[in-house]
Amino acid sequence: MKKILMMIWGACLWGACEKAEVPSTYNGPDGIHFYYDQAGPFDADPYPNSDKTGYLSLSQETDTLWYKIDVMGNVSGKERKFALKQSVLSSMDSSSYYTGIATVAVPGVNYVAFDDPRMEEYYVIPPHTSSILVPVILLRDPDVDFGSSWSKAFCLHFEIVPNDEVKILDSRFYRGKAKFTQWSW
Repeated sequence: MKKILMMIWGACLWGACEKAEVPSTYNGPDGIHFYYDQAGPFDADPYPNSDKTGYLSLSQETDTLWYKIDVMGNVSGKERKFALKQSVLSSMDSSSYYTGIATVAVPGVNYVAFDDPRMEEYYVIPPHTSSILVPVILLRDPDVDFGSSWSKAFCLHFEIVPNDEVKILDSRFYRGKAKFTQWSW
């Protein structure tokens, strides 16, 4: 009887030592999307200060808001490129595109245009990376008309442009929003 119990115990021990089947690769899609950590509209806010807005005073020529982009899918051993562009959607398309009293920002005037050569270095995903930070560089417009006010508010809606290397994984999280104010003093 002891021999039979020892043989059963040995068989159980042998079974426990066998190699487990673990999938060696991920088979899902690759892509990117903005980091999202809030309730309400899905447009990404600046990271890590999600409540931050830009401020440009008379003595301040630029301000920078940073946005986190998550890289999902297979680990890549090569760098990949993507692009951003200003959204052409309006409040008719989505309630999150309501700008209120803010003026729609103009590329090259109120912010460094997304297709400006200075921005190219920020639109590269390094190998083996799970997230990156990309800037929206705000510019002070010396010709802004303040009217009777001390300040003027601007709003910029922008989005990730998919390409052959980088897709958008979640269509809810491909847009971002920058709010900023230019002061007359």
